[in-house]
Amino acid sequence: MTRRELFGVAAALVVLAMACEKSDAPADPVWGKQACASCSMLIGDRRYAAQAVQGGERKYFDDIGCMVVWMESQKTKPEHAWVRSADGWADATTARYAGDAKTPMDFGLEARASGGASWDEARALVLAKGKAR
Repeated sequence: MTRRELFGVAAALVVLAMACEKSDAPADPVWGKQACASCSMLIGDRRYAAQAVQGGERKYFDDIGCMVVWMESQKTKPEHAWVRSADGWADATTARYAGDAKTPMDFGLEARASGGASWDEARALVLAKGKAR
């Protein structure tokens, strides 16, 4: 096998692996290089990052509030949504939220493993803040 053929096979395997990425599990963005799907700011601070999968496409956010705003603008609900907590990625609907953090887009939500507001309460806080802006 020539080098060119070997390179072609390797490239095909990479493309296949990317296509087979499971959308039912969270995946890290390219920290500091991936843009937020809502505000286009680069996602650099892991403490406030979020992600959603809709129609098989993964969307990343620099602020939990950005994900809420984006979700409100969609016609369909995403298949999966996660937020980043100190323990890693957590399901957005079962995580708990503190509302006094200094977040990239100033929505103020930080995901926690326990204690704090529910997803519905956090979502309502973001939407109320959005209307006040």
